[in-house]
Amino acid sequence: MITLHHLSTSHSHVILWLMEELGEPYAFVPHQREASARAPDSLRAVHPAGKSPTIEDHGTAMIESTGIILYILDAYGNGRLRPAPNTPEAMSFFQWLTYVGGSAIPPLIQMIRVLRLQPDDPARPALEAAAAAPARLIEAALDGQETIVAGQLTAADLQLAFYEEILDSRGQIEAYPNMRAHLARMRGRGAYQRALAKGGPVIMPAMAAPAR
Repeated sequence: MITLHHLSTSHSHVILWLMEELGEPYAFVPHQREASARAPDSLRAVHPAGKSPTIEDHGTAMIESTGIILYILDAYGNGRLRPAPNTPEAMSFFQWLTYVGGSAIPPLIQMIRVLRLQPDDPARPALEAAAAAPARLIEAALDGQETIVAGQLTAADLQLAFYEEILDSRGQIEAYPNMRAHLARMRGRGAYQRALAKGGPVIMPAMAAPAR
């Protein structure tokens, strides 16, 4: 049985939500951020990276959200929340699952970190442009469909919703009506609500946009 080490206000909300969607048994171990917002030593004791999300299964600790999602779907999904293999839909699923985690979230987090320390940083226009490009691509991909893989809910939607949560916390999601509607649909799911009740808020207050 999987043990989810859940760090408050973190990406591990996605894994908690995934387990609730699947309805598979799992152990839940909460960890609270330190006052500095760093991960606590209790999480580093599980894995030296001290990253969230972290799971344990078969006596092995694992980090990195995209890898964890794919592992859980392979080990416990029984074909759920992913398209059939070797199909165009499977290609779309892998593309968006990895794109959100690897190309959309990192430049957004980088922009937040820099501008939190120095709102008038001269690199601000470049940082904002780098963060906006993935948002425009995802917004276009959602045009005319309710899920990022057309016609079916997949784990890529869960990953995408975390990205949308960050945009929403910064007051930016209004510029992207397709993502705004997608996030509203995801927040309305029972499994999302159960994860929220169990794990607490998704996004740190520090994610909010700094004053200009």
